[in-house]
Amino acid sequence: MKHFNRAWYLVIPLVALVPVGLRALTLNWRSASGQEVDAQAAEAGKVLFKHVWTEKDPLCNGGDGLGPVFNDVSCVACHNQGGVGGAGALPHNVTTFTVRPRGPAEQAREGVVHAKATEPKFLESLRLVDGQLPDTSIVSLSLLVQLPTNRPDNHCLQGRFPRGVHVSQRNTPALWGAKLIDDLPDRVLIAAERKQKLKHGLAPAESEQVPVGRALRLADGRIGKFGWKAQTASLNDFVRAACANELGLGNPTQGQPKSMRNPGYRPAKLDLTDEQCNQITAFVASLPRPEQRLPEDSIHRQQANLGEKMFHKVGCAECHVPNLGSVEGLYSDLLLHKMGEPLEGGGSYNEPPIPDPSKPDGDAPSPGEWRTPPLWGVGDSAPYLHDGRAATLEEAIKLHGGQAAKSAVRFAGLSAHEKAALLGFLNSLRAPAAQAH
Repeated sequence: MKHFNRAWYLVIPLVALVPVGLRALTLNWRSASGQEVDAQAAEAGKVLFKHVWTEKDPLCNGGDGLGPVFNDVSCVACHNQGGVGGAGALPHNVTTFTVRPRGPAEQAREGVVHAKATEPKFLESLRLVDGQLPDTSIVSLSLLVQLPTNRPDNHCLQGRFPRGVHVSQRNTPALWGAKLIDDLPDRVLIAAERKQKLKHGLAPAESEQVPVGRALRLADGRIGKFGWKAQTASLNDFVRAACANELGLGNPTQGQPKSMRNPGYRPAKLDLTDEQCNQITAFVASLPRPEQRLPEDSIHRQQANLGEKMFHKVGCAECHVPNLGSVEGLYSDLLLHKMGEPLEGGGSYNEPPIPDPSKPDGDAPSPGEWRTPPLWGVGDSAPYLHDGRAATLEEAIKLHGGQAAKSAVRFAGLSAHEKAALLGFLNSLRAPAAQAH
């Protein structure tokens, strides 16, 4: 047997620590989990959050600035309903796509069709996803989904996508109270996952019969908490991905997206520094949590209280759990749940790998899986569901399928008074009164 060189006893620990050190460097924003937000960093981040970015922007450290492909020119342009940091309206939806191989020569692809570009040579369109799709960059939801507002002559692609191709959209989520979610230990989500499995007789998360969710385990072992597909583990990661994908602002951990029309373009420098990313994260972390504001008059207050009981009665609280770990009033388990074929959505905002059905849990979410969105602040964050197809809360409840189908049926069986009460309760969950302006 060969003798083990003693030097390796020093090398091995160093090698093992390198990835940890790199991750600590990139994720070390000034409000670590559980700590107070640095006020000075948050104020600087507020300026960056509201800044209107331009090409070769002076704040971009010699980078190319906005773009070359992007969806809007500032963070607040999309996050503004109910105040700075809120949700966004339908025109700010992000268009995502998935293309699965249809032959040995074709590779799987997924990503974002950006709505805007700094120059025509960068402009993306649906036709670049597949030649049979329309040559348009500005994609309305009505083109992808049959909506109640669709005219009979509307050319909707639902059910008519080319084989292996799927296009869907993501509505802008509200960011209030994000630090509380960021501070939740992974073990809390894992415990919620196990609790649901035990409650329903160890039913698998693949089942659509009972509300059993799963925590998304990322490649690095962390649990996903942010994004419609729970594809992002931390608030800092979420901010960096948004800066890159929405604004085209490349940063040390998230490069700017390549234009599908001009993939060979390479920026000379990054646009944002670690410090700038951490400052934006600190500002988002400083946004107050939503709050419940019950009606002042006794009749409507009683109605909202009855509505909370109906919320539990029909089973909404199975997934929209009121409290998760130390976070009260969240109304989410932050787990992925199967929501049924009508609500499937292809593509990815943050480009995780396309799931492999032959592999166990831990892979990317399937098209029909969605993270349970927190309902705090829901009264100020219309439209609803992952792509905003539901204009009202009542429409959103009726469209629930898969693991939530039974709750939708129970809601339909309520009396008109009970339905109004449940909706009154949901509308009492409001944006924080002390918003950032």
